[in-house]
Amino acid sequence: MDHSRYARQMVLPNMGQQGQDKLSAAHIAVVGCGALGTVAADLLVRSGVGGVTLIDRDVVELTNLQRQTLFDEEDARSRRPKAIAAAEKLRKVNSQVQLRALAVDFTWHNARDLVRWHDLVIDATDNHLARLTINDACLDEEIPFIYGGALGYTGMTMNILPGGPCYRCLIDDIPPAGAGDSCDVAGVLGAVTAVVAANQAAEAIKFIVDPDAMRKGLLDIDLLRGTYRALDLPRDLSCPACVEGKRDFLTPERHQEALVICGRNSVMLQNPTRGGLNLQDLANVLLDRGHHCLVDRFRLRLMLEGYELILFADGRTLVNGTEDPAVAKRLYSGIMGG
Repeated sequence: MDHSRYARQMVLPNMGQQGQDKLSAAHIAVVGCGALGTVAADLLVRSGVGGVTLIDRDVVELTNLQRQTLFDEEDARSRRPKAIAAAEKLRKVNSQVQLRALAVDFTWHNARDLVRWHDLVIDATDNHLARLTINDACLDEEIPFIYGGALGYTGMTMNILPGGPCYRCLIDDIPPAGAGDSCDVAGVLGAVTAVVAANQAAEAIKFIVDPDAMRKGLLDIDLLRGTYRALDLPRDLSCPACVEGKRDFLTPERHQEALVICGRNSVMLQNPTRGGLNLQDLANVLLDRGHHCLVDRFRLRLMLEGYELILFADGRTLVNGTEDPAVAKRLYSGIMGG
């Protein structure tokens, strides 16, 4: 393999030929090809990581282009699958890297298989359910992963290694409906996602080349204030996942099931973990965020990006205007904050 393209990288301390060879032999999975995933994957491919697997269920939309750096307007017009579009761009960047694009939903039934055989996983998802599923799968397979998240002007990232605190030590469970924001309703600065993803890529490279140099704890970033804080996160000695060995998010009970309704251009999402919604409280939260809602004791209705969402008190959500379960799930995650 020709390493001349990595000349500026190989002169770095702890890198050299030996470090570059380690990168060339490594395989990393990037779960999510959005704002974090496109930047992280781009940096990893350019650094010469030997194999990169791109996993994403979504398609490119115009609103993605503000921060998702591997896509262009043609990708948005044709609504190309993100994993496929990203892989095609990256193959033009570095033909030496083995790229695998999987346009699939990362969920309980395939999570273990998708992370297995990788040296490391980059979490570039945008919701707690996906992260908790990654956490359980990586714990099961004893694979480290690097968490990242961004919202508004702020971001956060954390290295999650076997034997150390896991994501569930940080976030025990999916927050109640409407308790958190998402970039769909709160916005996000593209520069924040780039900074978080660059940190994820740097830590991934360090893990492959020199694990002792990896950062400990949580890195909190606020670009509005210009602050970077390293926070210690001890292992939760009562953590259900890394201490008690439970894999609650590798079971169907914690995941949405999507049903395409034939002839109606609609998708029904079943989500038993959110059963018993207080629709009025949720409507108040959404109204505060600038959404126009119609609500009664049976259902809540609103429009988002041209789609109609109807949320029922028993936890079901009907998304009208699409037959694509990935679109329906993304819209639902955006409204629920995650």
